[in-house]
Amino acid sequence: MESKVISIQEANQMLPLIRQIVNDIMTHWEQIILKRTQLECLEKEVPTPAGSRVDHEQTRRVSELKADLNYLIDKINYYIREVEELGCFVEEFKRGIINFPSLFHGRKVFLCWKPDEQTVSHWHELDETFKDRVKIRDAAEFLYQRGQ
Repeated sequence: MESKVISIQEANQMLPLIRQIVNDIMTHWEQIILKRTQLECLEKEVPTPAGSRVDHEQTRRVSELKADLNYLIDKINYYIREVEELGCFVEEFKRGIINFPSLFHGRKVFLCWKPDEQTVSHWHELDETFKDRVKIRDAAEFLYQRGQ
């Protein structure tokens, strides 16, 4: 199956929805990091005597944190699928970086966007990352004929 390619104009039209999804991804990612840290700290605590009240409380808290983490991971996976159904890719959760497959002079590249940007204004090669992106100088270089 041929992957979708997205024009700069189409990418910019998607941004209101992408912004909402990315906000959810970033919020849930922060919660995952926090709960993972809490779980690691709790699991590193000095063991308590088996059967004690403290032991039961610690076991209950560990179970709650694991359940919370599983829920948050399921939500992140749901948001990733939403982005992918639009034909885009999440490059990074923490900063909410999104890649839009496009064509530059007929070859596949990624248009690249992050939440503090008003429009899609950068791109990078498929084998590069956000740090390699460059400013779009001429949007006409990214136009393509449908069906090609």
